Amino acid sequence: MNFIETIHGRFKCQQSGHCCTSSKILVTLTYLDIFNLFDYLDSDFEQLLRKITFYKVKQNYNSNFIKQLVLSPVNTSDGIILPGLKKLDNEVCIFYHKPSCSIYSSRPLACQNYPFAFIEEEDFILSIWAKNAEKTCPGIGKGNKINKSSLQKSALTYHRIIGEHNRVVENINIEAETGRALTARESLLILLTYAQKSNNSPPS
Repeated sequence: MNFIETIHGRFKCQQSGHCCTSSKILVTLTYLDIFNLFDYLDSDFEQLLRKITFYKVKQNYNSNFIKQLVLSPVNTSDGIILPGLKKLDNEVCIFYHKPSCSIYSSRPLACQNYPFAFIEEEDFILSIWAKNAEKTCPGIGKGNKINKSSLQKSALTYHRIIGEHNRVVENINIEAETGRALTARESLLILLTYAQKSNNSPPS
């Protein structure tokens, strides 16, 4: 996988909280994000369930729309879902306590990369600004020049984790097609199990 840099300029997080309070930003979770959050919450599954939500993908969305999603949705008996961080009624992330994020050290991959986004093509990754980031993120244009090697490292990590997550979801969805579809809660447990195995695997 080759990396192609398309972003030039400067960026330094201003800790404005805009990305944590925007109604237009939904943070979806990889299986490793879910595990890290579970670990942060002292392995309390019920507490985890209170902190996340299951965003539903409408049944009438066509297959092309599904393919455009970064994370593959999970087919469950509760519908086609994407696990994500819960928002409060005022659209603020449940973990944002002004002026900071209470899970910053364990924040999801999407939060780690913001305001950068990565588009995967057949054999390369493009770096771009996340949607609407140039209008809402005050850190763009501030600080030092964007470090290409650091951005490349983030892009390749993103590619690896997204690929692993989607392969796990594919296995769950195959089971749903050939047997009993899991509930959203059960699918979350399966994702945690896969992540646990991944974290316990010896380095390659």
